[in-house]
Amino acid sequence: MSKVIVALVGIVFFSACNNGPEYVDSADSRSYASMGLDYHDIESVVEKSVDSLLSSGYVQNIKQPKVLVISDIINDTMQNVDVEQLSRKITRNMRNSGKFKLSLAISGTGTSSDKMIDSVRKQTRGNEEFNQYSVIEKGQLQGAGLSLSGKIWQKNVKVNGKQRTDYFFLLTLVDLATGEVVWDDEANIIKVGSNKSVSW
Repeated sequence: MSKVIVALVGIVFFSACNNGPEYVDSADSRSYASMGLDYHDIESVVEKSVDSLLSSGYVQNIKQPKVLVISDIINDTMQNVDVEQLSRKITRNMRNSGKFKLSLAISGTGTSSDKMIDSVRKQTRGNEEFNQYSVIEKGQLQGAGLSLSGKIWQKNVKVNGKQRTDYFFLLTLVDLATGEVVWDDEANIIKVGSNKSVSW
């Protein structure tokens, strides 16, 4: 009897293990797609937008790297989109082109400014506990010349008994000195699923 119980416990244990979580390779995860925004959607938007930006006449004519700040990125969807993740993916690719430098001294809602930039100056200047020759001098921060902003929104419609969700990603690069839009781009993600599918 005891052997039977042990065997049953073993079967239950291994069955539970087989139903546990598993790793999914990002390249093969499209089969787990949903009506919401996922990893592949964000990667696709970043690739399309950065390709559009780097091939623009404005960027092609940049001779020296320009300092960039991230302004507001508005998420007007029913998705919990991490706008900082999106903006940093885009600006990372921009920096890798050698045409841009990213400043986190100031920012809008699209990312988080680094509070230590301001704190280290306030807490060390004139503080006798710090070697004043090693303290950051005034006037070292670089003024930004460009601002990246954006908006994400969605539209839901029913088509032939199915649900269609369109996502729009609008990104804009502005010259802060003149206020002129030097580049903008709209990338779209379109998904179709059953009426039982939800996009929130």
